[in-house]
Amino acid sequence: MSSSLIAKVDERGRLIIPASFREILNIAENSSVLLTLNTEKKALAVLPFASAGERLYSVRLALSDAPGSLSKVLLLLASEGVDLVQSESVASERGRKALWKAVVEMKYCKRSAVEMKKLLAKEKAASEIEFERI
Repeated sequence: MSSSLIAKVDERGRLIIPASFREILNIAENSSVLLTLNTEKKALAVLPFASAGERLYSVRLALSDAPGSLSKVLLLLASEGVDLVQSESVASERGRKALWKAVVEMKYCKRSAVEMKKLLAKEKAASEIEFERI
C-alpha cells in the first residue's frame, strides 16, 4: 500500500513528516534518515536509516588501489564488531590510491572510534583515517 501527501517546506528547508508516516516507518525523534536524490526524475526519497541512540559514524579513509586493500579494511572492521551500514569507494589515483567513505554502526564494537582509527593505522590497512560521529 502506498500513501501520498502534499507537504510544505519551511523557510529553513525543513519538511515535516506526518506522525502517521513516521509511525509506519518506525522513525522516532532523533532517528537518522537517508535522503536519496534522483536528479533525472527530480525525486527525493526518505528512508529510515538508524534509530535514535545508535553509535553511527561517518568513516573516510584512503587506501592502496590494489586488489584486496578494501577487503583487508572490511575484515578488520567486521572482526571488531563494526557493522557496515552504507559505503562507496572510488579509485582517486588509478592503481595507486583509493578513497572509501562509509557509514558504520559501532554498537557492538568494544573499541572507541579513536581506538579503531589507531588499529587501522597500526595494521597499515589505510591512511588518512577519519571517524566522525553522526
